Parts: sequence; structure tokens; C-alpha cells
Amino acid sequence: MTYASANELRLFLRHPGPFTEEETAQAELLLELAEGEIDDVTGQSLTRSTDTVILDSPTRQDPWPNAPGTGSFKLILPRWPVTDVASVTILNDTEADEVLEAGADHDYTWSASGTLTRVNGWWPTWDRCVEVAYTAGHDPVPNGAKRIELRMAAAAWGNPLLLASESLGDHSRSFSAEALGMSLSEKDKKLLGLYRART
Repeated sequence: MTYASANELRLFLRHPGPFTEEETAQAELLLELAEGEIDDVTGQSLTRSTDTVILDSPTRQDPWPNAPGTGSFKLILPRWPVTDVASVTILNDTEADEVLEAGADHDYTWSASGTLTRVNGWWPTWDRCVEVAYTAGHDPVPNGAKRIELRMAAAAWGNPLLLASESLGDHSRSFSAEALGMSLSEKDKKLLGLYRART
């Protein structure tokens, strides 16, 4: 599902009456393409969803003087903001997998920013070592990202041939660089930086 609906694009365009079936399909395609561009810049989908991921070992950058140098007590999840962590499992090749228990007096804690902190221990150091089922993203999607998606889709709707300019009799008009395709302005990229993935 896209950040904005086809009907919201119709209202944004001030299009009279409901879209036809073909116009709705065209609107949905343009919104999907615009959303894809936003997701490419942020490095993550902004829509809330529940995912299961298998992560490699974390970095070994802990400044603690007693750190063994072979692990870290912080593990960063690919998406944020995190609203729930359903399960965390250490995957072992030679022995049974270890299901961890959440809580400051148990195995790990988690934060909305997407950090899993190991309590009284270290995350393992081999590849594909931790499986996490968690929920992350925004609901609803921030208005800034939704506005950018609508603007990009509207630009493509109003200029389907990607013309730099056009003239009809005495009337002529030219299009900005952003209106020539599904591209983001530097201002858009700066705003979307607020939602960039942290891994």
C-alpha cells in the first residue's frame, strides 16, 4: 500500500469527479514509483510492518575497557522506529538455537530507535547469527513524506511525456527539473534524511 491513495492524488490534482478505472490504475502506478524513489533515499520503507530478519554479528566498537574485543552488546535493527520486538533468537550451527527473553533483568532490551542491547553479555560474532521478529515503521506515514510522494506523482501525471517545455499558439510553459521525472529535489532529500535507515 502506498503512502497516499489514488483518491488523495485526485484531490491533490483538483481533478473533477472520481477517477475512471484506468485513471485509478495510472494513479496507483505513479504513487508506487514515487514511493520507491522515497524508499531508495531513506533506505527503508516508512510504512509500519512486522518483519523477521536474520542479522550478521554487530560491530566490535565498544569502548569499555573490559570488552573482550570479540563482540558487542549493541545490535542495530535495519528499520526504525521500532514499536515491538516479538522474539530474538541466537542461531547456532552446532547446538540448539537460543531463544532470548526481553527485559532489563533478562537477556536483552530494545529501543524505539532500533537498538537491541544485550544484558550482561555480548552478541555472537559469526554471520547470520541473530533472528529478530519485530514491528517498525510509521502509522500513519509522516505528512512530509506523503506530500513528497503526491508532488512527484502529480508532476508525472501532468507531464507524462517528460517535456522540458511546450507551446500551444500564444501559450507556452516550461517545467522545472523536478517535474521532468520521478526525481527528488535536494530539499526533499534533506527532509527525508530525518527518516533514513540507521544501518
